[in-house]
Amino acid sequence: MTIRCERLAAWCTTVALACGLAACAGDYSGETEPMPPAAGGGESGGDHFAAQVQPRLDYCRTCHVPGGVADTDEGRRLLLAPGGAGDRDRIHAAWVAMGEGVEGHPLLTEPGDPAEPHSGGKPWPAGSAGHVAMRTLLDCFEAGTDCISTGEPTPHESLPLLGSKRAAHVWEEFCADQPDDAVLPPDPRSQIVAGANAGRAVFFNAYWEDCHVNAPASEQAPTTCGQYRSRRDRGYHFLTEELPMPAMSAAEFNNSWQAWGLDARPDDFDALYALRYGLNPAPFDNPYPLPGEDPNATGGGSGQLPLGLRQLKDDTGNWTGEIGTAACFLCHGGELGSPDAEGASLGLASLGLGNNNYDPIMIGRDGMPWAQAEYVADVLPPLDVNTLFNIGIKQRGQNNAVGAFEFLNTVLDLDSLGLNPDPLKFVTPYGVQGVVDTSHPLAHTQDTPPWWNMSVRPRKFFDAGVSNDSTRIIMAAGPGEFGELFSQSGEPYRTRIEAWDQDLEAFFLSRQSPPWPGEINVALAEQGAVLFHAKDLWAEPGNAEAPAPLGGNGSCASCHGAYSPRFVHDPAYLETPDWEGMAAHISPLDVIGTDPARSDMLTDSLRVGWDTTFWGYPEGVPGYVAPEDKDPLTEAGDDLLPDRPVGVCGWEKGVIGYQAPPLYGVWATAPYFHNGSVPTLEQVLDSTQRPAIWQRQLQQRGPVIGFDQSPERAYDFDAVGWKHAVLGCSDMPGSLLHNCGPVGDEGPSMTQLLQNLLNSTVSWAGLLNIPDPTPGAIDKRLVYDTRILGNGQQGHHFTDVLTPAERAAIIEYLKTL
Repeated sequence: MTIRCERLAAWCTTVALACGLAACAGDYSGETEPMPPAAGGGESGGDHFAAQVQPRLDYCRTCHVPGGVADTDEGRRLLLAPGGAGDRDRIHAAWVAMGEGVEGHPLLTEPGDPAEPHSGGKPWPAGSAGHVAMRTLLDCFEAGTDCISTGEPTPHESLPLLGSKRAAHVWEEFCADQPDDAVLPPDPRSQIVAGANAGRAVFFNAYWEDCHVNAPASEQAPTTCGQYRSRRDRGYHFLTEELPMPAMSAAEFNNSWQAWGLDARPDDFDALYALRYGLNPAPFDNPYPLPGEDPNATGGGSGQLPLGLRQLKDDTGNWTGEIGTAACFLCHGGELGSPDAEGASLGLASLGLGNNNYDPIMIGRDGMPWAQAEYVADVLPPLDVNTLFNIGIKQRGQNNAVGAFEFLNTVLDLDSLGLNPDPLKFVTPYGVQGVVDTSHPLAHTQDTPPWWNMSVRPRKFFDAGVSNDSTRIIMAAGPGEFGELFSQSGEPYRTRIEAWDQDLEAFFLSRQSPPWPGEINVALAEQGAVLFHAKDLWAEPGNAEAPAPLGGNGSCASCHGAYSPRFVHDPAYLETPDWEGMAAHISPLDVIGTDPARSDMLTDSLRVGWDTTFWGYPEGVPGYVAPEDKDPLTEAGDDLLPDRPVGVCGWEKGVIGYQAPPLYGVWATAPYFHNGSVPTLEQVLDSTQRPAIWQRQLQQRGPVIGFDQSPERAYDFDAVGWKHAVLGCSDMPGSLLHNCGPVGDEGPSMTQLLQNLLNSTVSWAGLLNIPDPTPGAIDKRLVYDTRILGNGQQGHHFTDVLTPAERAAIIEYLKTL
């Protein structure tokens, strides 16, 4: 049965006061008959049920109503009516149906005893005022007498179950109407340190580290609204004006259609370009000149570039006709809607929503000019463009940012960031300090998370790798030209990072999740809020053998954070309401059970060495010597020394697993899991529904094909996520030899087995793809195949114990965040 899941402040009076509120009086005969009306006041006092019990039942009524999630064989022993009619009789009938008596009665133990399973949590634990009030009522039932209250009615000012701050950071909200000199409140993320929220329903074990503790004042966190706004606005300016790296001329861009199998430039060129390469419309004016146009005579041009591309300006502010790549938006420029405006677009182009449409495979296949930068021939060995720019990527919508970063760190010096491709680092990553695994498999591709959740995460990356105060890593892909990325000294790269990293973070903190665009079933969502915050999944028989989480109350909220105002303000959940939505929980691999490739292949290669790199903030610690103060020979060789200074912001080493993400705007972030292997939220909560091979709805216009983003055709508003077709291996593009297994059709093919073996055992094998030469095989990129190493859809099985009604309620609640 499911009853109220939080202890209201009004319930938290002393036991002595509660005991003095009521006494058994009068006569009551008949053990199963409805209770007669109690005295309404006067000299004998008021009715105990009306004054002390009924005010607590409105929350029970959330679920214990006909058709609610508690309308089950067990739960319907207590069903209440909307509006409160007949509550007294219904509670009495429930008391009788559950065996009468007082000691050990389910009306007391299920909502009060931690050892008793109860989907609604423990609203009146033993000794609380609520528990005493209910016990007094049961005593009166047992004695066959009426209950008269001599005290005042219990105040009933419940906080709502529904409500969301949509990931708004406290600085953005506070500064909305404050002057520049207003002093900022504390950053709630910085308060999540060891011991924070100990013993409560929400469990934290991913802690903030102050990376700038040894930095000069100019590099410290902002202290006033003026400083915050200045950084935020500079961050936006950087992304839209300073980030784009020269890539191609407007003429080259305008001629892209020549690689598409067309005879002439199509009239809908802009839409086709976005569809083919998985880019999305920019939510700002993003012009480029059409053939024959002067950009400075036409406001930049009549065309509109997608997010990820931007026309550059010269030092005087004039358009140059040169098209640059804004690398951040290739992966973080997502949209929910239709790129060609067919159907009712949701219109959710976002500076920060992960782009699950990006198609680097097709970009490499077409040999786009911006994928063939001249520096490649000068700096790296000649590699096939498709291989070079798709490090481990097999499907459209994936990226391997961590693998690319690991490769970058291998060719650059660890503290200077200058070129230092020491061959020993290719087999002994980042020195010999306790490193066991000497390979770089690079198969841990991932789905891009949204920027807006940075405001409620003390640590970043899927495995909580580093503190969110580690802002330098934000700029890993931020050079404005190739000379800043690759130089002998590394000084241009370091300088650019320090110039913009905290501005970018401030912009990210200003992001908010989009509201659900459809209707909300409020009653169902309220039931979901109860279950999300209070249902102990490990109390269900189906999870009896499942590894238990490290702490918390076993609910969804125990890992993902508390969001409902009613629970956010309950001290049993959060030490302070300032931690609303804070997700700081690393789930060990054996508990979460999701695909371990990204974690397994990253930990030994990076966790130890990271701490001594520029990214780990080693300056200011004893023994640190700045790169410019070392002789070149020492600088070239000290990457492999075992005694390099360890910085103040290290990589997480205590718990190996994945960080439960905050769930603001989760409805907009399909597909799910860190690798994007599950197309809908319904399938996240029920692993039996997950397909092994699936394909999103496609849109094809002539020879150009891509993912359909029309909400009417492609988005599932009930299951929440992408509509998709379930495929067998023989339905995939390419040859059966490459697609189907030698034993079972749905097992890995021989090609996949070999590729997976190489990627998991041979250093840097993730750079290489075993090609399928069959005509049309490139369209395998449009199919999600969970048999590929790192693409598994297993795990999160503990939610399989939810009933269909409970699952639907939780999904409805998640729409509201």
